[in-house]
Amino acid sequence: MSDGAAMAVVEVDSDSDGYVSASELNRRMLEKKKLFSRPVVEVAKGAYFDVYGAEAKAEVILHPPEKNSRLGARDLQGLVRWVLADGENPKWVFVRNKPLVKKVVMLLMPGLDAALYMEHPGFFKNLTRCCGAPRAIVGAGRMATASQTIESFFSCPQPRIKNGESRGLKRARSESEDGEDEQQGEAVRVSVEDGDDGNKRRRVESEQPNGDDVASSKNEVCLPASFYTLNARQLHLNGYSSVAEGEDILPGFVRTLPAVPGVTFLEMVAVDCEMCYTHVGLELTRVSMVNLQGAVLLDKLVKPENPITNYNTQYSGITKAMMADVTTTLADVQEDILKLVHAETILVGHSVENDLNALKILHPLVIDTALLYHHPRKGHMYKPALRVLTAMYLNRKIQGDIAGHDSVEDARAAMDLALLKIRKGPGFGKSMKHDCENLIEILARHGRHSSLIDRRPVLHQYAVGSCNAIIATSDEDVCAKAVKEVKKAGVDFLWAQFKDLDAYYEDRGRATEDWSTRMAEMAATMTCSVPAKLEGTSEDSNTKHEAKAAHRSLPEDLQRVLAGLDERFKKLYDALEPNTLLIVATGRGDTISVRRLQELKWKSRQGNAAGLEKWTRINEDVLEELAARAETTLAFTCMK
Repeated sequence: MSDGAAMAVVEVDSDSDGYVSASELNRRMLEKKKLFSRPVVEVAKGAYFDVYGAEAKAEVILHPPEKNSRLGARDLQGLVRWVLADGENPKWVFVRNKPLVKKVVMLLMPGLDAALYMEHPGFFKNLTRCCGAPRAIVGAGRMATASQTIESFFSCPQPRIKNGESRGLKRARSESEDGEDEQQGEAVRVSVEDGDDGNKRRRVESEQPNGDDVASSKNEVCLPASFYTLNARQLHLNGYSSVAEGEDILPGFVRTLPAVPGVTFLEMVAVDCEMCYTHVGLELTRVSMVNLQGAVLLDKLVKPENPITNYNTQYSGITKAMMADVTTTLADVQEDILKLVHAETILVGHSVENDLNALKILHPLVIDTALLYHHPRKGHMYKPALRVLTAMYLNRKIQGDIAGHDSVEDARAAMDLALLKIRKGPGFGKSMKHDCENLIEILARHGRHSSLIDRRPVLHQYAVGSCNAIIATSDEDVCAKAVKEVKKAGVDFLWAQFKDLDAYYEDRGRATEDWSTRMAEMAATMTCSVPAKLEGTSEDSNTKHEAKAAHRSLPEDLQRVLAGLDERFKKLYDALEPNTLLIVATGRGDTISVRRLQELKWKSRQGNAAGLEKWTRINEDVLEELAARAETTLAFTCMK
């Protein structure tokens, strides 16, 4: 609004005596209030240009850094929330004409620390030209892993209210489907203490789940059920018997077969088994299977090969009377199951490896609800009990009868949990830090639509609600899909990650065997390298010569990675529409080398039994320098 327009509202005409009636004054004040509130209440987003002018642009203004102030991932997160949702104006930055911002793009480039950027600015010409000088930020930590770095950007602290409970948790209780009352909630908290069957087992978390490319929907995340099946590595690490073609099958085991052409196979089947003790251990005594609707497909008692020594009734629900006249053998139920379950069928269950081993069946497609959901208190490293998940997410109580478990009931619970996960999206049921909420959920609550373009594990963790989850397998793939996605009018927030530099460090860390020699090389590099000045500042010939020498000191494969990183950034930047806020964060530096050196330091101080050299002061200096570099990362902010 122009100053002239504002003055036209404020000025008051009076009669010749200078008198204005109270009713006339109230009327004019009401008109003024309506006029000033119009851009917020009545003007559509696209009509803001009518208020600011056709040539108006949003602008990012960085405030001078305060003394001893340090930015972190939360500050970048706060900028996103201020522009798109409910955040407060950050102290370190201001966005002029904020309503004109069309969308926010956050690009993570892990591995690029401040020292690398300063010493080799020639590799980041596009980044510097488009975004200007960066601000140093504190990374997730000198020992931070990739998952911890990403979580620092997505994990938003929830505000506190008077009763000590966060708004997010209170909202979750009132809006979630489980509708769990206080008594059931208390039962869940108690049951978490003891695991299923009285055992607590460490879980191997999903790293790269199977799945096809994603078709996004306006109302839900349309990830196919196959996205949640375990891959070969996960099957192996979680105790599943090998299902690879061509491998020898253990005696008594059978393999599910592909459906005959023309035969329609069942898409998903849930299974649960009950076992009793014999002198060889646990053996199958009951198997139940249900379909997508929960209808029973198979429910049979099975006579074990050896005499039962303990019916394990507390957990199995099997009694001596139930097994008295049972003649069905394991081979009989294997034959029945092979008629129901084909190789293309997705088998659902809770810790399904136990059921498949008891059934002696090899099957390649498995959704394991013990891995789909995080433990409510202990996070992703432990498997939650089925009864806990069922009470928490389905508002049902199972396995509470003193007569023992019911395999049909358990199979239905597993199927419903799997279907709920598929409907809600990969991030549903994944724990974050205490009293934190997913950034994507906050944006969605304010009507903002998000798109995530990344590798499968990231989508599996953070893609929730109605956001678009777009699978990418490489930086080139991420760039190509991001270029298309930023042009869509319905996307308000876009997340993408270029991982090639971080992957380079990981590969080098795994390939390095002689870390003593590697440390000597790093010490020499740190002693000899002189940081080059940023583009736009004066340089004498000596500084230019040193910068060129620093360029030559980088390995050729690293130079190729950096060149590709800058080139892909330019492609993405060129695709952005005007008034797009771009935030580029590096997240962490070479934390892989820091972790390896920390291990070497610890081993060397345990003694020289392994023939390790003594840890020296030079080694400590190298470690401290690398740790400081890895922890001090960069953030670029600009408006296209």
